[in-house]
Amino acid sequence: MRPLSRIETPNHHRQRPVYRSLSPAKWLGLALPLILLLGGCATTKLPETNAPRTTAAQEADYFQVRIHTQDGKKLAATVYQPELQAGQSAPLIIATHGFGGFRAKRPMSIYGKAMLTGEAAIAAWKAGYWVVFYDQRGWGQSQGHVHMMDPDYEVADLSKVIDWSLAHLPGISRLDDGSPAIGMIGESYGAGLQSLASFTEPRLKALVPLAGWHDLNSIAPNGEFRTAWGTVLLGAGGISSGFDVGAMFASPWNSAFDGTISSEMSQLMYERSPASFCDKGMAPQSDALFIQGFTDTLFSFQEAEKNYDCWRNAGRDARIIGLQSGHAMPWPIQKMRGGLPFFHTDDTVHCGDYEASTVDTIVSWWDEKLRGQESLVPQYCVNITEDRGLAIEEQLPPANQFSLPREKVTVPLAGAFEWLMVPFDTGSDMFRAIWPGADLRELKTNGGFGRPKFIPLYIARGDDELLLGKPRIDLRVAGSSSGESMPMFVGIGVQHANRRRVRVASEQLTPLTEKGIHRQELAAVSQPLKPGDRVGVVVYGFTAQFPLNSAFLARNASIKGDVWLPLTREEDVALRPERPF
Repeated sequence: MRPLSRIETPNHHRQRPVYRSLSPAKWLGLALPLILLLGGCATTKLPETNAPRTTAAQEADYFQVRIHTQDGKKLAATVYQPELQAGQSAPLIIATHGFGGFRAKRPMSIYGKAMLTGEAAIAAWKAGYWVVFYDQRGWGQSQGHVHMMDPDYEVADLSKVIDWSLAHLPGISRLDDGSPAIGMIGESYGAGLQSLASFTEPRLKALVPLAGWHDLNSIAPNGEFRTAWGTVLLGAGGISSGFDVGAMFASPWNSAFDGTISSEMSQLMYERSPASFCDKGMAPQSDALFIQGFTDTLFSFQEAEKNYDCWRNAGRDARIIGLQSGHAMPWPIQKMRGGLPFFHTDDTVHCGDYEASTVDTIVSWWDEKLRGQESLVPQYCVNITEDRGLAIEEQLPPANQFSLPREKVTVPLAGAFEWLMVPFDTGSDMFRAIWPGADLRELKTNGGFGRPKFIPLYIARGDDELLLGKPRIDLRVAGSSSGESMPMFVGIGVQHANRRRVRVASEQLTPLTEKGIHRQELAAVSQPLKPGDRVGVVVYGFTAQFPLNSAFLARNASIKGDVWLPLTREEDVALRPERPF
């Protein structure tokens, strides 16, 4: 068979791929023309082939195709064809997008320049990989309805994409056992897809799930739906799907609209999660590099860690990279970090002696797994900040127990006006910085009415101290309401030396919905400390992360119990040169 070429695809985009870089600020200027061009490229029809190697030289190129699903729908995809000489082959990468997203239709595109999935896919193509980047059903230019990650639809579609790729793309590499060399990447919704498919699709060999889930119930901790994210997902999903998101309004998904999910929705989300397969003792059939953010307020770092444990227990090669970012609400709900408004990933992986761009780390993972090259990607990495990180042991360090005295909180007013206090805090901090001995202030609680309640438990003394790991609580919640409902939101607070504002560590808050005893693990945190920083528990009665989940009548509440803070020092958790990863 002759190679794919411009002669065989007369209608597709004629320009050679653009290899120059684009600064993050410029992608906004591309948005409008790219949107206008969405329908501007014709679809290429390819003959069938099962040639494991090319029969003639082919140029690097890209073109649009349609892939038929098992139920007769058509998925829109972009094929990135690598430059190959006659007789050569290349591994295949399948790429797809998150909820409400769309494919990188060309190298110079929003997804290709501003999303890690697109950046890594384009980098793999430039490194000589086949790449098939497709719109999942219901999104972008693909037909069908969104089925919310139904194994009979979205997961089955992925197998059809693989079938089509093997049947139409010449020169897809084979591994030593004769199976095709296929990797995959996708963020969020696309991460969940590949993790689920790993249990039923043996042709996938090297996954890169970005900011995915182990149990989809992570979006509703303690049954409380993350209503701020619900608004974003509904809006983004509506735009990308042409406002065809009827599944979100159907039972049981519509139970989330009042802020509390039903037991039917919880069970359905569990069934569409790797957790359900792992709990049944089923084994994933691919290796995986899990990448998750500590400040991800949709899927916490533990989601990747639990998948990592499942994969390792099944004898698969799994590695994990903890970044600082991921799913993030825009400022002022969360810290402004750049990138796209609702999703951002660190540019660099810092892991002890290992340091490389996140894109290069992903391509190195595929090179190892699909090309048999040297293993370069560390086992377990954690970015403490976006500028430095650690290579650590195979699990996060344990936490230290502290006793929490009985403290009162007014809900929902505690923290409700925190955003109004930013200019006042900034001004007072300028004066506080000149006070002698400011770092030695006593541990003293504050807030609980207009401001969040902060109960400090520890003062940092050294420059190498960290909050790194999984906090735990054993708290009794009581209050003045006649019923059992007493919603509040707890996290680990850090009050930096010489600063008035109490920051929530890794921006993670967990809802406690009722009176009674709450024993549970909180979202993992990763944050450096400086001498004089105070660490403790912070309690909100209202937070913009859960705007519809708060109480609407003022009432008095109290909490008391024990808290485990993951305090450690870098030298206690970092792998040393004599103990390489």
